[in-house]
Amino acid sequence: MLRGLSSHEIENVISQIIAVEEPEEGELAERGVINVRGDISPESFQFFELVDKDFHMMAVDGGSATLLNAGSFVVASVRVGQAIFKGAEFQRESSRNPELHVFHISLGSLRKAYSIFYEKTVRGSPPDSPMGLEEAVGRIRTLLEWSRVEAMLADGLAPGSVLVFDGALWAGITGIEDMLRRIVKDAAKKGIILCGISKRSMLTHSGAPLIPKVQMLGEDFHPKRAWFLPLQIGTAYSEKQFGKVFVAKLHPYSGHVFRTDLALPDGVEETEALGKLAALSNDPTYVGYPYPLARVHNDVAFSHSEAEELRHLLRMRALEEGMDQKSWHLTFQEFHDVLDINR
Repeated sequence: MLRGLSSHEIENVISQIIAVEEPEEGELAERGVINVRGDISPESFQFFELVDKDFHMMAVDGGSATLLNAGSFVVASVRVGQAIFKGAEFQRESSRNPELHVFHISLGSLRKAYSIFYEKTVRGSPPDSPMGLEEAVGRIRTLLEWSRVEAMLADGLAPGSVLVFDGALWAGITGIEDMLRRIVKDAAKKGIILCGISKRSMLTHSGAPLIPKVQMLGEDFHPKRAWFLPLQIGTAYSEKQFGKVFVAKLHPYSGHVFRTDLALPDGVEETEALGKLAALSNDPTYVGYPYPLARVHNDVAFSHSEAEELRHLLRMRALEEGMDQKSWHLTFQEFHDVLDINR
């Protein structure tokens, strides 16, 4: 056993993982923890048919990386991109290059720096400010993702197209409710299916994580089938939730299910929308996940070499502008790296 490890603490952690503690409705809504109501039976699950691939699917995602960390400030980079597919065919020319930002944000200038991105995307002044540097970077990334979704809707997408993004139709940032309302209204007006796919979810059922529970029940009730489960979301979340919420398994042999949020135009049923998602979720590398979304994720995620290239560029420019090499090293040195190397 590891030195200093308390068996009592391990048992306490396990008991809390296993325990079921149902929160009050709306108690944690501000942070996106939604406790779903209702029983889950074999009859709760519904099914859909694959839709012919003769439609467009557009995917939006973003990636971020902290390039430099001086404690009181960080230099971060955010990249947001899009991928457009006509059926299974990637439309390279229409997909454009990702939008890339590198920015400095400090504890002292946090509100001002955040306001710049908020005003650019949401169109107004932010009603609050992030609590720390890491939260600020995450919020900026989310705002830029929503801005890209809104921009794609303005590009004249064909009715019946699917616009899919990483995340939920959930106003997780204070003040963006009107922006999401604009996006949902514009998509409905243009006949666009709006869909959020969440790789990680804070949905619960009787206080326990919902997604694994639904997956296990779905595999027991309906093995080797694609399915979806409509969720009963309480009224306490109506101010932040901008679509219908489901758990969906998009391929019969997928080992993954996802929270799936849908905002549908008039005349489009969820079975049609899910059938379109499933039609482009059969890539053997990402079975059960829409591969346009996988494609854009890979385009915007920062590799180690890309982050190092940006750090090198920043260092060279700082030295050219007169910063002393020793000052640079001491400002951004991380002694944890030395400790970890010599463990």
